[in-house]
Amino acid sequence: MLTHLSLKRLEFRMPTKVTSANIADLLASSARYIEGQVKKANTNGNTVITKTEAKKLAADLQDNFAASLFKTSTGSVSTKDLQKEFLVMMAAWSNAADKNKDGRITATEANAMPKVLRDNVINYIESLNRDVQSVGEYTTRNTTPPSRVQEHLAAFGKTKITYEKAFEIGLKAVATEESGIRGFVEQFGGPDGDPLTNPAAIKAEVKRLLKEGSMELIPKDEEIPNGSSNADNWIFSVSTDGQGDHGVWAIVDRKTGDVFVDNFN
Repeated sequence: MLTHLSLKRLEFRMPTKVTSANIADLLASSARYIEGQVKKANTNGNTVITKTEAKKLAADLQDNFAASLFKTSTGSVSTKDLQKEFLVMMAAWSNAADKNKDGRITATEANAMPKVLRDNVINYIESLNRDVQSVGEYTTRNTTPPSRVQEHLAAFGKTKITYEKAFEIGLKAVATEESGIRGFVEQFGGPDGDPLTNPAAIKAEVKRLLKEGSMELIPKDEEIPNGSSNADNWIFSVSTDGQGDHGVWAIVDRKTGDVFVDNFN
């Protein structure tokens, strides 16, 4: 079911500082990070990273290279070994540092990790703060790659409702509309997946899910189940731990700012 929210004056607040990271997201991001860094450093495209090439790695990966247990006699490390060692250690140590077993790691918990991994975790958590965006009472991570916004502008041109404004409108709608995260919380947000009826508890859970989740502008050629047009709308995909396997989208008209939220399983 589609619901509609008219464009209203939005109240902005400073975002709450993120002090922890979802471990599954950390590991997925770490895999992308080291893969990209290795490709960048491996200038001749062979199967090893030399000591000279390692200097082109990001600073928080150079110490991982230096500490690698897979160095050859020349001091180089194979690209596969460097990546696998980093990811295996990151998974093992981040899960071990998660003392309360909530699936998240805090900056404080990261202190129990080896220094060569601790800096990677701290930098990742800090990056979440750079990506955080808030409107009113609600905060989420904006994971839209900057290049994607430019792709949309090149394809569809500039419109009255900017990408930044559309994100704010979409976040508010996702938080408050029944077809958004609020609806999932009302139906399944209680203990053992039971309905949640207390308004304050519903709002608190919606805020928590969005803060730990993310919202992202979809690629310009991607289609969503209801057939909404990217040319006419800014369409944002929402990802939280509270929506199960349902897709959730905030669809903001590029000309008027009118918004509706759709979900589909």
